[in-house]
Amino acid sequence: MRKRTILLATALTTGLLTALPATAATAAPAAGPTADFNGDGYGDVAFAAPYAKVDGKGMAGYVAVVHGGAAGLDPAKRTVVSQNTAGVPGDAGTEDTFGGALAQADLNGDGYTDLAVGAPGDRDGTDGDGGTVTVLWGSANGLQNGTTVKDPAVSAHNNWGNLLTAGDFDGDGAQDLAVGTDTDDVHIVRGPFTTTGTTGATRKISTPEPAWIVDAMNAGDTNADGRSDLVLTYRVAMTEGEATSWSKGVAYLGSPTGPDTSAPRALNGGTSLALGDIDGDGHDEIALGNVFGKGSDHTGSLGGKVVVVRGSEGGPVNGDAPMAELTQDSPGVPGADEERDNFGGSVSIDDTNGDGYGDLAIGVGFEDIGTTEDAGAAILMNGSASGVSRTGARTVTQNTAGVPGTAEATDYFGSETLLADVTKDGHAEFTITASFEDEGIGAVTALRGSATGPVTDGASTFGPGSLGQIRSYGAFGANLIG
Repeated sequence: MRKRTILLATALTTGLLTALPATAATAAPAAGPTADFNGDGYGDVAFAAPYAKVDGKGMAGYVAVVHGGAAGLDPAKRTVVSQNTAGVPGDAGTEDTFGGALAQADLNGDGYTDLAVGAPGDRDGTDGDGGTVTVLWGSANGLQNGTTVKDPAVSAHNNWGNLLTAGDFDGDGAQDLAVGTDTDDVHIVRGPFTTTGTTGATRKISTPEPAWIVDAMNAGDTNADGRSDLVLTYRVAMTEGEATSWSKGVAYLGSPTGPDTSAPRALNGGTSLALGDIDGDGHDEIALGNVFGKGSDHTGSLGGKVVVVRGSEGGPVNGDAPMAELTQDSPGVPGADEERDNFGGSVSIDDTNGDGYGDLAIGVGFEDIGTTEDAGAAILMNGSASGVSRTGARTVTQNTAGVPGTAEATDYFGSETLLADVTKDGHAEFTITASFEDEGIGAVTALRGSATGPVTDGASTFGPGSLGQIRSYGAFGANLIG
């Protein structure tokens, strides 16, 4: 494959979508965390354009929420926020990358979902590249106003807000926020949060061994104890062999004092993470996407892989036999395992057909479509009582019948994927980003969920212009959450 656009590729790391028969409901609902920023009962989707120009400042970035409804996502019902928006702390600056990380939770307990936004390049005062984290508050009118989450160790790191995830790690009923930086440390900021800037105590936790950096971070409940577990992937240096690093993963189970670092659960490494209940037993599985090649990482593969680790009463069950280890040469996975396809560049879990099992979405952002290089694709694999099903998988591209647009070189369709119910019908919609659509502008495609899974009937695509923003380089659609 030819040389890729380095900035966006490193920052973001032809099939027919056919309706399949619904499986009889035999398990508990597998619904994932759905954001509702305006409290209308419909799920919303938040995302960023972290490299977009704002008021003349390049790569300042903005975030957007497109609200859901009975007909799906409606770009006419949206909120767009930058650091130049009234009520938001700071100001838009060059290379701030506001929206470089996102997390959602009701952080102040008022019944509205709030949005935590990382701007890892933000120069806050004299702290060059120190980064900032801002909580945008949900309300009946959607997101409005914001409050800064204080960095507890300004001199110890840069890029505060490089990674974000939220969860109730100590089980006290208040949502906590995990914040990553440019080191191997993660800071847990305990809730509740307030609009005046107060929070609970802050605690630093580290990877089980010294690491270059934490690559991915997410939270869920793998042992169904009512506390969120924290999952990280990180890289350590190799001392021998051709690969330069070794990607590893770890799960810290929730406890009354937060993530329990005394008994780390070793996992596979990777570059993307999702948690959700695939087999319908009430315990979240962990999906780890790994796009590293063998030449750069000890755990790498040819075109990328996804490892799924089963949840259980005792937490994640990894060992020598994960629930699934998938490449595009695995049985039931569409396509072929080809070099640098970026299979697993994004992953998401939720129930698209209402059968009670979480389905697995996998982004393949650099997939070639025919002779069109790096057009990108997204794959959906069904969940079942035994885990990831090897039957009924489907592929979506911009050449799929009913999907707006056309597969073009370096669109990177599938660079971000999200399964989340925005119509309140119990079927998760399938939202997919083409992060380099139109030379880096970016676009988002939304497919409706149904009793047979996602369908292309009524599929929509929208970009910055649909939200009243300037069409310019920005990676519109990065960091999809909902």
